[in-house]
Amino acid sequence: MFSYGHLTRRAGVDPRTLTFAVLDVETTGLDPQHGARVCEVGIVRMRGDGVVLDEYSTLVNPKVPITNDEYHGITDADVRDAPTFDQVAGDVLAYLSGAIVVSHNLEYEEKFLAAEMRRVGVRLRKVPGLCTLVNSRIHLDRFGYKLEYLVNLITGEWPSASHSALGDARAAAAMLAKLIAEAPQPLWWSGPMPGPLPALPRSGVITSRAVGLRKGTDGWLATLTARLPAMAHPPAPRPDGVREYRALLAHALSDGRIVGEEAHQLAILAARAGLTQTTARQVHEEFLAEARARAEADGVVTSTELRELQRAAKELAASHLISDLEEAAAANRARSNGPLKGWRILPVGESSSLTELVDFAVEHGAKVAVNVTKTVRMVVSDGATEDDPRIRKARADGIDVVSPDKARRILEEEIARRRQGGLFADPKGEEIAQRLAAEHADPRPARPEWHEFWRPRELSPAEYQDLFVRRRRDWDEDDDVREITIVVGGRRRQQPQGSGCAAAAMVLGVVFVGLGELIRQVVG
Repeated sequence: MFSYGHLTRRAGVDPRTLTFAVLDVETTGLDPQHGARVCEVGIVRMRGDGVVLDEYSTLVNPKVPITNDEYHGITDADVRDAPTFDQVAGDVLAYLSGAIVVSHNLEYEEKFLAAEMRRVGVRLRKVPGLCTLVNSRIHLDRFGYKLEYLVNLITGEWPSASHSALGDARAAAAMLAKLIAEAPQPLWWSGPMPGPLPALPRSGVITSRAVGLRKGTDGWLATLTARLPAMAHPPAPRPDGVREYRALLAHALSDGRIVGEEAHQLAILAARAGLTQTTARQVHEEFLAEARARAEADGVVTSTELRELQRAAKELAASHLISDLEEAAAANRARSNGPLKGWRILPVGESSSLTELVDFAVEHGAKVAVNVTKTVRMVVSDGATEDDPRIRKARADGIDVVSPDKARRILEEEIARRRQGGLFADPKGEEIAQRLAAEHADPRPARPEWHEFWRPRELSPAEYQDLFVRRRRDWDEDDDVREITIVVGGRRRQQPQGSGCAAAAMVLGVVFVGLGELIRQVVG
């Protein structure tokens, strides 16, 4: 099915100009010849320069019982309403078409994809393929080549949704992009060029799974949305599923926050609704806009309603929809905490100059009084009503009565005094600190850690065969195992030899067995 190529240090095609389709599948077993089927597909289409062009992901109803859910978390209940492979085959072909198909251990994806395509009457030939497992072994000298370890080594991040098709495809795509962009030596594509694949009708039906949820700094829903596929042309979600999702969302937000169990339940309904990143955000924004409309229906958004909207907006990652309400509230808070906080002034009169003075004072945090009390700091009179009893009372109580102009000067002096820096504020000192930091900054870019494991030269096909093919592989490990023969007490023992600590432990074990055998024979 695949015609394999690889990234080489020798001359070839610049991979940054090519399109790659990074593929991962989750399956009900290990071998399609024994009845195992695909139960999830994830694809990331990207350019070699790291730009992601499109994503696709869906659970697949395999039409056989799933008995290995402990490995990928997919159950029979999850796939009950998911599309079958014949329903998504056209979409899968479209996402792989015109690209180099990439996977970590592509041979595994190949045997399942070929088996599923044969069932729908499609036989793929000479599709360009790149195996990142093989490619990593060619260029990197490591003791193990599991996807999660290589992703962490090369990108500095652990995969966020391991053992989900889209999560593993994203991880492999990020690793491939880093490898192409930051390898110690330029890498070139050596292999067949991508071309069109056979076309089948596309259903656009998806049941996308969101796994690896965590609260993080942005809340549970932000992670849930990020785990869904970012499709360039997302299909319309299923209306019944969206209604259930919205109802559960309202229930979850009734106490102002979403907790872990509620997030996992929402993820289940998001899959049943066929949500993508785009459509999930649309649902969340419509939900919040409707809540805002209910709050504004009586013409006033109370502080309690604003707090509810703010909590919901944070959970829904849709704060932009209430930003104007928050700005108005922030302006009110700023006025209340302005430099004239604690000042109460009593205006007496109705002139325009007095009105302007009051507006200025309130804008900077002052409060307006109606009557003379002990908390009034100043009475401002425009001179038209000197016989006002409030002025007489203010003077009797020792409170200053001033004109609007004098009041303005007094308030401006108070504002200037409040806005001065602290006792030790020194702009010159800050400038010196910034200059010293710039002088001692290291201009040399940090060398990626994984460059330390870069082979002096890439492995030849013969060397690769000797190191990695002529070995027996444990089904659950990407690391290879070979047979070594050790003679103990006149009997031949065969032990599997791995790499790193595991190999050392096995060899030590054999040594101890040999010592025990020798002591037994001497004592005997």
